[in-house]
Amino acid sequence: MNSQLKIMSLRFFSIILCCLTADLFAQRSFNNNSQSYFSETKPVVDYYERMDDKSFYQQKRIHSMKSELNQYSEKLHNLQNRFDQIFYGLSKDGSFKKPFDTSNQPQRPVFEYNPGIEPKSQIGTEPIINNPVNSAENENQLAFNVDSPGNFKKDNQVISTFNPKNQTGLGNYFLINSGFSIPHKIHKSSLSYKRYDPGYTAGLAGGFVINNFKIGLGGLYKANSFHSSSKIKSPLKVLNGESETFAGYLDLSYSNNLVWILEGYLGGGIGYYLTQTEDKKSLGKRKSHDLFLTANTGLKFRFSEYFALSLGYRYAHEEEVPTHSAEIGLNFDF
Repeated sequence: MNSQLKIMSLRFFSIILCCLTADLFAQRSFNNNSQSYFSETKPVVDYYERMDDKSFYQQKRIHSMKSELNQYSEKLHNLQNRFDQIFYGLSKDGSFKKPFDTSNQPQRPVFEYNPGIEPKSQIGTEPIINNPVNSAENENQLAFNVDSPGNFKKDNQVISTFNPKNQTGLGNYFLINSGFSIPHKIHKSSLSYKRYDPGYTAGLAGGFVINNFKIGLGGLYKANSFHSSSKIKSPLKVLNGESETFAGYLDLSYSNNLVWILEGYLGGGIGYYLTQTEDKKSLGKRKSHDLFLTANTGLKFRFSEYFALSLGYRYAHEEEVPTHSAEIGLNFDF
């Protein structure tokens, strides 16, 4: 009984082993056949028998590729503008032109075959195309239009759609500033001693921009009070009042980029002034007027093509209260 049981068990395990071996062999054969099938799959174009069908299929593929390249080119153009705005703080409106013309859809070409020869036998021969879709002039173009008007080049390499260091052309400007003025002149005579405290200034100017030069008209207002030591000697009286100056002048300046968004400027002006001095206790009101001269220099922080913040120094010359001033200003270019 035990021997028969052993024999049946051996037969059962033999059958299971044979089944497993057959299954593994079948899977290996299927994998080999599937790999061979996919590795030997022919390109789509090989399924076209006629030469005109193959040519038309390739033209459609080329037309689709050109459309995609136009989209990539436009995205690159927008990305370049964003890069200039973020890293240079400037922007320049420029027209974008697609590098490829995709308005003409591909058309099935018409081939001229030799008489008596079937189209299928034209293997290895070059057909004659009567109506080519694109001329050689259209095909000989770069994928991206990097030589558009207004591009800035350095060392023969295009680095920006505009020159961030040198904005050229004709435009307009307007600026407004205010500052802290320090008088430097003391009036001494046998009758009086006059000295002024620091005061404040305010000014504006506007005009034309020609390349890096500015020419326009400016106006200046400044006010300074008498120092506590100011007095009239005979009879002895303390002066208590202030001096106000109104000036108009021809404004001239030159600016140039130094590094990144930092610019340096130098300017001057010539015009006419009116100064009114008033002592509330003794002298009353006095007026004087004459030639007005001014010179200024400083730095500009240009945050965009149209806006900049300036920090500078100005000297304003007039007879009564000539001053040295520290100024802060807002500059608008348009």
